[in-house]
Amino acid sequence: MKENPHPTNVAAMQNTRCLVLVTMALLVASMPVTAQVPTAPGVEIDCEEKQPELDVHPLNTPSVEITCTVRNPSTFQETISVEKEWDGIEVDMILGEDTFDLGPDEEEDFMVTFTGQTRMSSSISYEFTLIATVTNVGVLDWPEALASNATVNGDLNIATYGMVDLEISDKSTRTMGEGEEVKVSFQFQNNGNDDDRINVNIVNSDELEALGFTFPDGTFVAETVSEDGVSTVRELTIRAPSAVDEDARHQLVFQAESENDPDAQVSESTISVQLEASAAAGGLGGGLEEVNKDTLVLYGSIAGAAIFGLILILAMARALRRRANAQPMYVPTVDVVDEVEEKDDLDLSELDDLFLDDDDEDDLDAAFADL
Repeated sequence: MKENPHPTNVAAMQNTRCLVLVTMALLVASMPVTAQVPTAPGVEIDCEEKQPELDVHPLNTPSVEITCTVRNPSTFQETISVEKEWDGIEVDMILGEDTFDLGPDEEEDFMVTFTGQTRMSSSISYEFTLIATVTNVGVLDWPEALASNATVNGDLNIATYGMVDLEISDKSTRTMGEGEEVKVSFQFQNNGNDDDRINVNIVNSDELEALGFTFPDGTFVAETVSEDGVSTVRELTIRAPSAVDEDARHQLVFQAESENDPDAQVSESTISVQLEASAAAGGLGGGLEEVNKDTLVLYGSIAGAAIFGLILILAMARALRRRANAQPMYVPTVDVVDEVEEKDDLDLSELDDLFLDDDDEDDLDAAFADL
């Protein structure tokens, strides 16, 4: 006895027959409107850039766009849907359009935009996939069993940027004599998003060498610094000219730059060097130009006051000597001395002899005139 087919199998067979009939009907219907051999429904998709880079520099907007194209290679009118597969956490992926109605052999471009955050590490990378699927052929819904699709894959990468910071802890002026040496210590930090080899050099070394300066350790140092890391303490030595004819001040300009990113902004720091001439070269005038005007005025005032005081003392001494020579010598007797001692109060009128009278002032004026 022959078994009846399972109901599910019967339904599947019927659906398959229907799909075949629909396909054949579409093919037959297309033949009067075209002279070419009908092409089955299908879709194609591609992107111009499959490895886009996202610029996450702190001074820029972290966004990048790529252009993709969807195409209908068949001889039928199609409706095509595009979906994305994306697992980016710190970056968003946005399709400018996801549904397209395309006639035979037509294509259309659409934009895909990636946006993220600044300062992301360059080690981050995200894969993406775009899937284009035919959903309708003409006015008919295209069955999933016969659905045609196409995919395109790519990777979003984070662009490397450089950012350095040069730090000289002691920026005080270095005072140097003939042939003396000073060492300048410094460090530099990598603020970029990848390990970077950072170069530090004295940018005006040619100018300084023309003046007689020399650099025993060279004018350049370099070190690879990890992302967000700081270099070891580095130093460069500066030697003053062997002969310094006059005091002079010069500038040392240090500059740090990223090797990863030639377009990155450099970090610059400047210190001053004061050259002092030797005593033989300067003579008596060496260093006088460093004394300011106020100090000279103060010293002059003090010297003038001292000279005036000396003159006044000499004049008073001469006047008193003349007065003493003009008066007779008086020796008090014992009785007079006893009389003075017996007095309880001193008569203030007796003190007049201690001060200059008119004749004494004339003698003082005469003394000044003699000087």
